[in-house]
Amino acid sequence: MTSFVHHLRTQVARHGDDRWYALVDEHKGELVELERVTFAELDGRARSAGAWLAGAGLGGEAALLLYPTGLEFLRVFLGCLYSRVIAVPSPLPSTDPRALERAEGIIKDADIRMVLTDTANAPMLTSWLRESGLDGRVTCVATDAAAMPDPDAWEPPELEPGAPAYLQYTSGSTSEPRGVLLSHGNLLHNSAQIYTILGRPEDGIGAGWLPHYHDMGLIGLLLQPLYAGGSLAFASPVSFVMRPALWPRMISRYRAQYTVAPNFAYEWLVRGVKDEQLTGLDLSSLAWALNGAEPVRTSTLEKVVRRFGEVGFRREAWAPGYGMAEATLLVTGTQRGRGPVVGRFDPAALEQDRAEPAAEGVELVGCGRPIDLTVRIVHPESAESLPDGRIGEIWVAGGSVALGYWQRAETTGETFRARLATGEGPFLRTGDLGFVHDGELYVTGRLKDLIIVNGRNIYPQDVEEASRDVHPAARAAAAFGVEAGREHVVLVQEVRPKDLGDLTYADLARRIKGELARAFGLPSMNVVLVQRGGVGKTTSGKIQRRRMRETFLAGRITPLHAELEPELRALIPTGE
Repeated sequence: MTSFVHHLRTQVARHGDDRWYALVDEHKGELVELERVTFAELDGRARSAGAWLAGAGLGGEAALLLYPTGLEFLRVFLGCLYSRVIAVPSPLPSTDPRALERAEGIIKDADIRMVLTDTANAPMLTSWLRESGLDGRVTCVATDAAAMPDPDAWEPPELEPGAPAYLQYTSGSTSEPRGVLLSHGNLLHNSAQIYTILGRPEDGIGAGWLPHYHDMGLIGLLLQPLYAGGSLAFASPVSFVMRPALWPRMISRYRAQYTVAPNFAYEWLVRGVKDEQLTGLDLSSLAWALNGAEPVRTSTLEKVVRRFGEVGFRREAWAPGYGMAEATLLVTGTQRGRGPVVGRFDPAALEQDRAEPAAEGVELVGCGRPIDLTVRIVHPESAESLPDGRIGEIWVAGGSVALGYWQRAETTGETFRARLATGEGPFLRTGDLGFVHDGELYVTGRLKDLIIVNGRNIYPQDVEEASRDVHPAARAAAAFGVEAGREHVVLVQEVRPKDLGDLTYADLARRIKGELARAFGLPSMNVVLVQRGGVGKTTSGKIQRRRMRETFLAGRITPLHAELEPELRALIPTGE
């Protein structure tokens, strides 16, 4: 096996002038290309950056990359790969309010001594480093203004498959973000899995907008075209959120064959694209639409087909998948053209860790199958491998499993070096719960998020989805368990006031409480209504249930209205 750099340079030699990357936005309803580069042009800039970084003596060290969406990030990221510098992508404050707090943590955790950015953001970041007292140990450089050496000055470094490539900091949905150290071999292995699931295309065009500082955006969107030899049209996440029609317009104009996004983005697409914006769209080229990074909902799959079927979106294009940064990206996925697998299972059996098919049961979307990874379902306490149809923790082994967490030997051992009761291993413990049925992996939730009431397993995402369906004013929510004499289920629910109509906050809270108590057969539910933004989320939009539970227990939630059992009322401030 070669390094990822060797593979990329081979692709540049094959397709240097024929394949391209285009940064796209929308202006007055029309798509505009802000920048386009060929593989050859991208490689030249990357070699220049690589030579410059090697000259700065950063080989083997980590560098923090703080860039807006664009090709400068990709050039510098590749330059880091080309020079044995360990790139650490992270968001700018314009995309995440907690970005600087996160960046400061990364600087200290990863021993960063250089921040790389562009001219537009360098003054702000330089000022922030000075105010944080970090300017003495960290240098900030605007790479688009730096005097770069000639590309021919670059000398290929010695790189083995096990050489560190970059650090992917986790989003922190159940814990503080950790740096996952990925190798060149990890990148090659996972890229090959995605390529296989895509049908091994000789060429092809992708389209998307995911942020480059997340694993799906980096591996699934930005790097896959270079690996496979295709082209990419991409846009800023901010542009997509502001103008959702941008995404399908990109697919239509460039005749894109694939795209990738989490479930919430497809929901946003359905809500955000107006009827008149469907005119002129043709999505018939789209053959593979990855839906992953969070629970995939059958309702979402059907909504998108209903909304965009008339302009060519086919149900067979849906490709649910499952993955995580600790496995580079993809663990299981749905083959191109196969379409989603939806199963119905007895809800009472699911609550007892069994998956039993039932004609009138709850619908679950399968997340595909592994390509070249070993996936086991394991009892989290006994470490015994479980048979098909039993719910347990998902364990993974194979070439995509990362080297470990940066400078966290104990946690790395616990997470990446697990062994079955038989001694077989090592395995990556994902912390996710799921089961296998007819070869398909179904993910049911996070082990740390599971709520156990009267011996029954309650999955928080099911509670959250049910609450959103009660009324249009109900938006993002976080469900968690609280022990106070007995186990209580608490739901913190964001509300959009303009959608309330004639309802009061108290009316909505009672309606949600009653519907959830009925739907889940529980004697009581606790509902706390909060303003928009009141539910904590990671930079990738995942609900931070653990953080919300801690905030609730600390009495730091200010509600619009709360319907609580007496044992929990002391945790909510009075004077709504």
